[in-house]
Amino acid sequence: MRGGVSEEEVFGPAEYHADPDAPRVVILENKVVNVQDREGLELEAEELDDGVRAELVVKEGFELDEPVHFCVGIPWEEGVQRIETRVVVEPEARIRLLSHCSFPRAEDVLHEMKAEFVVKDGAELEVQDIHYHGEGGVRLRAEYDVEVGEGARLSSEFRLTKGRVGELWWVSRGVVRREGSLEGVVRIMAREDDKVDIEESVRLVGEDSRAVLDSRAAAIDGARVRFVGELSGEAPGAKGHVECSEIIRGDGRVESVPKLKVVDPDARLTHEAALGTLERREIEALMSRGLSEEEAVEMLVEAMLRG
Repeated sequence: MRGGVSEEEVFGPAEYHADPDAPRVVILENKVVNVQDREGLELEAEELDDGVRAELVVKEGFELDEPVHFCVGIPWEEGVQRIETRVVVEPEARIRLLSHCSFPRAEDVLHEMKAEFVVKDGAELEVQDIHYHGEGGVRLRAEYDVEVGEGARLSSEFRLTKGRVGELWWVSRGVVRREGSLEGVVRIMAREDDKVDIEESVRLVGEDSRAVLDSRAAAIDGARVRFVGELSGEAPGAKGHVECSEIIRGDGRVESVPKLKVVDPDARLTHEAALGTLERREIEALMSRGLSEEEAVEMLVEAMLRG
């Protein structure tokens, strides 16, 4: 690892904010630089020959009001980062995880992530995953496996709306058991030659299980975005919804594919998709207030991604 950088310098663009004593794992390239645990948590990070393996275990019944920070990134122009992550939230525990992934100077960076989330019976996990890729040069490959136990809840948000995307390939597979719920939110702004390919699938295998997949993306000036949201209703009372909202600007392209599979006749799955362009009159209204066209477009897109 090359030194001479602080956590704030690397992760500040990804909305990093943490007290000095907050529980955290910090990884720069494939070097573990900081691990701080807390009673009720088990935080471990191990350097491998070609990457890092990290694990977070939240002990049964434990609740933590402040978030746990998981910060990974490469602060220089080139590098390869490979991380294997496992998060286990034991029964009736509750935790919030803030993940900051930052590559502020990337010109040729590869980031590979394999992650497993296990939310056991009656537990709750909230994950906010915020990325910053500078002006591009990032190839991101991410693969997630998620299990939500009986009466458990998992909500996750992936956000990449500042800086450039680069190339993003992301696959997530989830299973939800009886009376469990899963909510997956994706917010992405892609520009120019950015390429985004996201596939999310959730199996509702438990009675009265729930899932919502909510994707909002913008493809601007040549960017390519593909989103596949797949739900499978396999138990009585299972309910799921896929919602996709995409905006195209210039010669951007978007492919939005909801896939619904009903195995149990008492399951109910729905989807809603909206593809469109920015209204010229809205852009002109903002320009009349002193904004440039580029600033007006960015403001409208950010409003759509927040909404």
